[in-house]
Amino acid sequence: MSQPVVISWDEARKRVHDRGFSLPFVGEQTGAATLQLHLSSIDPGEAAHPPHTHAGEEIMFLISGSGMATLGDDEQPMTAMAALFAPEGTRHGLRNDGDVPITYLVIRTSA
Repeated sequence: MSQPVVISWDEARKRVHDRGFSLPFVGEQTGAATLQLHLSSIDPGEAAHPPHTHAGEEIMFLISGSGMATLGDDEQPMTAMAALFAPEGTRHGLRNDGDVPITYLVIRTSA
């Protein structure tokens, strides 16, 4: 049985890549059985990765900036303080279409 925990920002966990960075907060490393949470920051004109599908549900909550959300074969604009929900097996993604980095939370369940 996992224990409750407060997870603070920690630069040592930050994963910097050529499009921005991600910072994991909740997952196996914190004892979560099915949930994952990380924060991502993506540079203008970039995406963390191409639209994709996977097992489990996913929510992307855009904290700041603007982006273009992919859901299935459709794209639609997304602005700060909006959430994208992708049911299991749904093609999804988020691309920064603005001129400043976007910051968003990703919440996933494992299969």
